[in-house]
Amino acid sequence: MNPSYGPVFIPAIALIGALVHIGLTRHRTPERTLTIALLWGLVVALGVGEIVTAGSHLLFGPATAAQIGFPAGNPFQTEVGVANLSYGVLGIACYWLRGGFWTATVLGYLVYFWGCGIDHIYQYAAHGNTAPYNWGPIVPIVFGVPLVLAILLVALHRVRRRPDRPAQAPTGQAVPSAPSSP
Repeated sequence: MNPSYGPVFIPAIALIGALVHIGLTRHRTPERTLTIALLWGLVVALGVGEIVTAGSHLLFGPATAAQIGFPAGNPFQTEVGVANLSYGVLGIACYWLRGGFWTATVLGYLVYFWGCGIDHIYQYAAHGNTAPYNWGPIVPIVFGVPLVLAILLVALHRVRRRPDRPAQAPTGQAVPSAPSSP
């Protein structure tokens, strides 16, 4: 198997998990569907994905450096590995922490990964770096996953702000809203 496809598998698992979860969910609403999709993206694609990436930098540094097209022994790997680990922890924590925490996690991840993505493009354009983890499927992943999470987050916020959204009872069942006065 081509090693450049490795980073594609965890987002694919998140997508499949979200689709199955949504498919098995009773009483689907746009808000619930978006919440499930975003939760799978945050916990699995971001959280698990970044923990795996951290492990590759911190535990298998020389091999990972070669896959990126950089020399082994470069201290960048410890710093990048710890940054990946921090985003992995944030993604996993999204299972328990919601609301503004999700927004902050997605914004930070977007900035971090798009910055990395721009550098991947620069390394390709300026230095011809076509190493598997610098160029190829990694580029759409570093731009696409944060973008999808941001789109889901914005859509979830918009659905929650809709004036016709029914109020939620503590059990999660919709309750009728009071009639408006003329």
